[in-house]
Amino acid sequence: MYNVPKTVNSNRLLTVIPCMAILTLLIAGSCKKKGKDVADRFQNKWSLVQTIDSFYSSTSLAPAVTPYEGQSGEYIEFRPDGRMCSYIKKVYDTVPYTFSEQHFKINVQGHKYNIVILTDNSMVLHEPRYFASVGSADYNAYKITLKR
Repeated sequence: MYNVPKTVNSNRLLTVIPCMAILTLLIAGSCKKKGKDVADRFQNKWSLVQTIDSFYSSTSLAPAVTPYEGQSGEYIEFRPDGRMCSYIKKVYDTVPYTFSEQHFKINVQGHKYNIVILTDNSMVLHEPRYFASVGSADYNAYKITLKR
């Protein structure tokens, strides 16, 4: 028979309680629902709501604006394999794209779009494009509004 000092047995409860508390915190922390990251929200099929092509000129006070309202069935899909598939104005197209999650930018065939808004249900892309002529303040701005 072993003789265990009384102080060890009386402190056993004090050891079990903190261990149970730590275990409970670890289990609760691992069960948290993780939110979607930027790539998960971005890489989806999006319905086209509207595109706006605006031309700003140093010789004119108001920009020339050309809006296009998306039609039923028109979409842009950003796939995880780096391909963007679209159906707009009765034309199917597939082109490569690159996506920078860190800078919120998308590059599609020479167009460099900034992601202005990105939620689970909407995305707005914007691209200002300055002309190369020296001293010119002329530029185009493209805005694409998408929804899921």
